[in-house]
This record gives sequence, C-alpha cells and structure tokens, in this order.
Amino acid sequence: MLLLNLLSIVAILYVFFLAIKLMGATSKSMGKGFAENFLGEGTSSALLGLILGTFTTSLVQSSSTVTSMVVGFVAGGAFSLRLAIPIIMGANIGTSVTNTIVSLAHIGRPEEFRRAFSAAIVHDFFNFLAVIVFFPLQIATDFLGRSATFVAGLLHGSSGASFKSPVKLLVGPQMSFVKDLVS
Repeated sequence: MLLLNLLSIVAILYVFFLAIKLMGATSKSMGKGFAENFLGEGTSSALLGLILGTFTTSLVQSSSTVTSMVVGFVAGGAFSLRLAIPIIMGANIGTSVTNTIVSLAHIGRPEEFRRAFSAAIVHDFFNFLAVIVFFPLQIATDFLGRSATFVAGLLHGSSGASFKSPVKLLVGPQMSFVKDLVS
C-alpha cells in the first residue's frame, strides 16, 4: 500500500510538472497577437492590468498560475515588463479572494472561523497596502521594471555552473509529443 501511495505521488508530481512546462511553452507560442486580442485593453492600461490580474486570479484561484502565464507572455514578447507588473500586483490581490473563500469553510465553527478569517484578513491587508503604496510609485517611476531590468542585466551573460534541469529531462519527450500532436 505504501508503494502504491508513493507511486501515486510521483505520478501526480510528474503530471504537474508536465502541465507547468506545457503552459509555459503554450504562452510563448501564442505570442503577442494572441495576448493583445485576448486581453484587449488590459495590455495597454496599468489600472486595467491590475483589475485583469485580480479578476483572473479570482477565477482560477491561483496567483502562481496567473504569474506564470504573465512571465511566459513577457518572455514571448506579448507583454512589456512595464505592463506585466500591474497584472502581477492584481494577482496578489486576487489571491486575497481565494484565502477569504477558504476561511468561509470554517463558518460552522465560530471559533475556527474567527481565527481563519482573521488570518485571511491579515494577508488581505498586506496585499492591499502593498498595492496602495507600490502601484502609484510604479506608474509614476517604473521603479520595479527598471530594477528588474537592472538585475537581469547583471546576470545576463554570466556563466554559472552548467545545469541540466531534471524536470526538463523527464518531461521533455512528452512535451515534444504533445507539441507535435497539437501542431
């Protein structure tokens, strides 16, 4: 039974890693035209990007998924870094909706609900206050975009240890199969 449980965990992790790799490859292959058509005005306004990130994260219940998609769109040239930052800030607000929904599961037990809702609200306050402080500063100065570009410039061209991703080695053949199947 233990062996079956371990094999199940490994299989689930494998499917998870494959799904993440496929999502990244798909985001890159869709390109700029898809993002502009799909997201429309959300790609041209910081405030709409913030709202889009919040709404999308509320729907998919995962800020990591939204952030990963945005990173893929930036890598593929569909978004500029300046426009991606408000969407990621919105994803952080959207995750506040998720934790509040989770706290509602304890509503039948008043003491648990009070503690769970309090913890969710602390998280919400942190995300909202961070956006209230950083969003106007980002719009006015693009300090996050410039800082990220600076750090990326420091790392560009640097040679570190040669590293082959074990995840890429494991899921590579299946990813190629799915790509060939779809194209």
